[in-house]
Amino acid sequence: MEKQFTIPPLRPATTMRKAPEPGPFGVVDTMRVGMVDQRSKITPKHPLEQSELSYELNQHRIKLGMANSIFGSALPLTIQAERSSAAQIGRLPGVKSSYLHLEVFTGMDEDLCIEDLFDAPSPWEDTPQHSRCNATA
Repeated sequence: MEKQFTIPPLRPATTMRKAPEPGPFGVVDTMRVGMVDQRSKITPKHPLEQSELSYELNQHRIKLGMANSIFGSALPLTIQAERSSAAQIGRLPGVKSSYLHLEVFTGMDEDLCIEDLFDAPSPWEDTPQHSRCNATA
């Protein structure tokens, strides 16, 4: 039980990138996969790139490890239960959930990221404003 809440190592293990698999015609689909370079097939990812990809997970594990060493295993278990219940809260089927409870719990509501600025428009914003005004006039 104690092993679960340890602080992760600072240097992540290097992993090899998985080469994209060829499609049904024997060629890699560059429109879906992207451009394939030969170097990515041979060399592993840079350690900093690997660390940046799992930054949020590492920060969460560090917080759980510190809480475990200071307060015992009850607090990390409570935090994990709260986080999992916040991630399961949703809306009715067909309506996208904003996961506001999870964002507030993790502190992501205070961060301004690119998705906040250039996110997909809301369902009620599918028509431009001027066409709605012209339709009611």
